Amino acid sequence: MVAKSYMLLLALSLLLIESTAVAQSCQSQRVKLQMLGTGGPELLNERASTGYLIWLDDKARIIVDAGPGSLQRFKQSGAKYEDIRAIFFTHFHVDHSADLAAYVKGGFFSERNVNLPLYGPSGDTFILSADDFVKKLFSATEGVYPYLNPTIDPQANSEYKLQPHTIQWSYQKLDAIQIYEDNDFKVTTVSVHHGPFPALAYRVEVAGCVISFSGDMSGRLNTMPDLAMGSDLLVAHNAIPEDATGVPQLLHMKPGTIGKIAGEAKVKKLLLTHMMQRSINRQDESVNLIRKNYQGPIIFPHDLESFHP
Repeated sequence: MVAKSYMLLLALSLLLIESTAVAQSCQSQRVKLQMLGTGGPELLNERASTGYLIWLDDKARIIVDAGPGSLQRFKQSGAKYEDIRAIFFTHFHVDHSADLAAYVKGGFFSERNVNLPLYGPSGDTFILSADDFVKKLFSATEGVYPYLNPTIDPQANSEYKLQPHTIQWSYQKLDAIQIYEDNDFKVTTVSVHHGPFPALAYRVEVAGCVISFSGDMSGRLNTMPDLAMGSDLLVAHNAIPEDATGVPQLLHMKPGTIGKIAGEAKVKKLLLTHMMQRSINRQDESVNLIRKNYQGPIIFPHDLESFHP
């Protein structure tokens, strides 16, 4: 009798484990990551600057970065602005943020009627925080585009409001924090090293899948492996070659660093973007260096390409 009870308990435990695993498995066909911009700040090729779009059940839901040209790719993708639930900025350099005002202006001609949260890092001497960036764009008294102030003024008449949220960036506090959650998405962020500029990396969990974004970073804080652990997709920026020196190597990861992060985090697929002239013609070299620590698929996406986790 005891043996039968034990076997029944064991069977139920195994069933529970199996059910939990199924519930947590990536529902890949429901989720799609689309490239809105795979280039950097240069004026040298056809790539838009940095921007990414996450789709769920054939609706565009999450924007990560809004570099120059990425809005045009957004239009070409067939996405609808009214479907977007949140925008996340890794940092506020021009090549990651310049299209925000164009999104907001275009939003007046969409069917959007719910508020739009926006997240980004805190600022310093060299760069604005998320709250200040939005204020400098749309303030009625000191904004670049004061006529768009109704989008942020709670007293003004507008179909929706842009809601900025500043995430404190720090060299000392390096724990990942959850900053967003709804019925489908959970977003976690951590501080990363991008020279003197506050910057964030993101982990997006949806339908059992994990998509992580390094943003621009050198890897010096070593926060990315834990954040990206087990990611189905890791979007890493390959802006410099291994022999880069000076300022570039203080701002960006070398291929060897990308490989170490991808290998340590056990990511399933690695997407290399933010390509620049100094890296785009050395892709084979980058792959060979990454392969020293990471053996999974490595892809160099182009604008508008899509990937399932």
